[in-house]
Amino acid sequence: MNNQNTRSNRRPYFLFIIAQLYIIQGIPVGLAFDAYPILLRDAGVSLAVIAIIPLAGIPWVVKFLWAPFVENYWLDKIGYRKTWLLPMQFLLAILITVIAFTPFTEDTTNQLIGIIILSCIISATQDIATDGLAADLAQINTITQINSIQVMGNIMGMLIGGAGVSICYDYLGKTYSILLLVVIIIFSIAQLLLWKEPKLFYTSQPKPRAKIGLFFKRPKAYSMLFLVLLVPFAGSVILTMSKLILLDRGLSVSDVGLYTGIGGYLTMILGCILAAYLLKKHPPSYTLKLGFSLVTSLVFSWSVLDYYPSYINAVTVIISMTLLGIGIGFINVSIYTFTMIYAKQSKQTATDYAVFQSTLLLSEIIGSSLSMTLAEYFNYFVAFFSALMAIIAIFVINKKYLKLFT
Repeated sequence: MNNQNTRSNRRPYFLFIIAQLYIIQGIPVGLAFDAYPILLRDAGVSLAVIAIIPLAGIPWVVKFLWAPFVENYWLDKIGYRKTWLLPMQFLLAILITVIAFTPFTEDTTNQLIGIIILSCIISATQDIATDGLAADLAQINTITQINSIQVMGNIMGMLIGGAGVSICYDYLGKTYSILLLVVIIIFSIAQLLLWKEPKLFYTSQPKPRAKIGLFFKRPKAYSMLFLVLLVPFAGSVILTMSKLILLDRGLSVSDVGLYTGIGGYLTMILGCILAAYLLKKHPPSYTLKLGFSLVTSLVFSWSVLDYYPSYINAVTVIISMTLLGIGIGFINVSIYTFTMIYAKQSKQTATDYAVFQSTLLLSEIIGSSLSMTLAEYFNYFVAFFSALMAIIAIFVINKKYLKLFT
């Protein structure tokens, strides 16, 4: 009874630790994709140079390559996952401090891009350890709660690092705006130092070394991986196409950014909150199907808006983006739950989960790039049709091979 009470009392603090870890690792992503391009452009750096910055996202796609190393090496005195979490956050704080005091000019661009890429490598490495920690300590009845926190934490981190820095820039300037992020990271480090990581049974016993190849030997690994590759595709296509359609119909860049950027992130958080509530009573298959129902309806609604641009106004855009954000939130929480349950069944949870995470991000990149290519050479309808085909393929693969949801 005492042990149960202790675990119960410690659970809220553990969830707090997990939440702040996901927020911290989302900050470099928001900086790289939202804040840095704006700050560099404002400093007079050419668009050709700024276009290189999105390459900083590559470490998140290939992080599974060094996930086994994170899984196999640790210091018992520090903790299985804290061995990696603490130094990664220290390094991240140092790098962001360096960026804060580095002038944003053409002459320092190469140095800045190098630091930006390095910070993304560090945050991707932290993500491996954070996902492993979440999967290690999650109970069956808390996995959906943790996955909701994961998605919301990453989004909040991207908002803080992106929109947050951009907004503060006009009031505090570049240096102090970025240094505020360092304060947040230091607070996280302090909390992590105070928290004692529970000792897992298999960390003190001989166990097989984590290897990427072991993932592919697991039952249904290839079917799961293909499913994960398809799941975010449709949402990525619609989000990308909606931006282009709105721009083509005369909306300003700032308005498009407001509707699809900040508005999109906030509605995704709303979707995560709703998904967490529904998952208390329903399995993840329920919220996944709800998410795909919303996304499918938006395939048709955005096709109609493209064909009848006179219907594009503030009301229709807000409704569409709200439904899209909620749908993507439902889908993300659901698929993260499925993949974490699958990863938790092995002794290399961080490695297996990293493979899924890398695949999810790759799917978003493919969806965005492919849809723009299809729209360029054909039209928006063909791009939306590819999203619809991906949704149909998901249910076909599930019915034939996985039966995760029926």
